[in-house]
Amino acid sequence: MKKKIGWSIFALILIAFTCLYAVVDKNHGIYDREIDSSEYISVELAKGDTLIQSFVSEEDFLDGINIKMSVTGEPAEKEVSYMLKDNEGQEVASGKMSLEDLKAGKYFALKFDRISGCKDQEYTLEFTVSQSMDEGTVIVYDVPGAQDDSEFSVRGEKIDGTLALRTITHRFDVETFVVTAVFAVYVILFIKWLGKVFK
Repeated sequence: MKKKIGWSIFALILIAFTCLYAVVDKNHGIYDREIDSSEYISVELAKGDTLIQSFVSEEDFLDGINIKMSVTGEPAEKEVSYMLKDNEGQEVASGKMSLEDLKAGKYFALKFDRISGCKDQEYTLEFTVSQSMDEGTVIVYDVPGAQDDSEFSVRGEKIDGTLALRTITHRFDVETFVVTAVFAVYVILFIKWLGKVFK
């Protein structure tokens, strides 16, 4: 009886841990994810340059965006500003960020206060290099192939492609929960099997 109670408590703790672990920043790419990253085209932005990218949200909430970026020169010397507008042209989020923590070629998160009622709504991102203390540039990536309901332009010139951008939604993710739960059960069964083997 005590053994069953012990296993029940352990199972509840495991489920609680798995649920907590499954609350993640869920990313959705607005570009064609079938295209290999080696085919991405680098786009350099100097101080004052602006890009505009529109997209349709797959999630009901938005907590930020991830943009694949690199720089020439020192990341700490650069600052970017962004503004997100809804389909009526109203500003729903904005901010400035230093690129000090940028890891070259990785996705860099621009977080903002949660926006609700986003699913199937169109948004437009305006992204500007607001500061560059050296002669370096900020590099973003154009994924070949324009997507439906999206438009990409740099310095006012339309680009036939899509910005390497992912939306961020902080929420419980079923896929992460299932994978973690299966892995945890596998480890437990493996340990029990080892216990029997070396008993």
